[in-house]
Amino acid sequence: MTEPVQFFYIDDLIGVWSSEAFFYDAFEDTQLEFHADGTGCHAYLRPDGQEITLFKWKLMNDRIEFEEYLRVSIEVSEVIGEEIYSADRFENKYSARFFKAKGLDVANEEINVIVFYSPLIEGINSQSFGRISKTLDRSLIDVAMRYEQDM
Repeated sequence: MTEPVQFFYIDDLIGVWSSEAFFYDAFEDTQLEFHADGTGCHAYLRPDGQEITLFKWKLMNDRIEFEEYLRVSIEVSEVIGEEIYSADRFENKYSARFFKAKGLDVANEEINVIVFYSPLIEGINSQSFGRISKTLDRSLIDVAMRYEQDM
């Protein structure tokens, strides 16, 4: 990675960011989505389940202020072959420091990189994310919202 560069515009964050941008790993990924309306999600994705947390965010100099409001955990049961889920609503405000850099993805293409000074998700060590798409399809948010309606 090259020398860190500060974000200057909110538009720099909009898109899908992945910890998998830098290496191949068939089993898990941690993704972040930042939407222009100030909403987003972080998701820990693996073959037997996923954990998606919806949040609201604000950019403040070298910090992103997060306000989490829904966490959905989805597990695929090997016994019954169906999804088992749990959903929790809560408010947890916190601020995460970061810097922006350029890096190379698995195809050796230059991409934007965001590096947090500490992991965003407890128990998951991913701190570096490469932007894999500027286009958002809201699929992770839609999955979480589908389970929220069942609460």
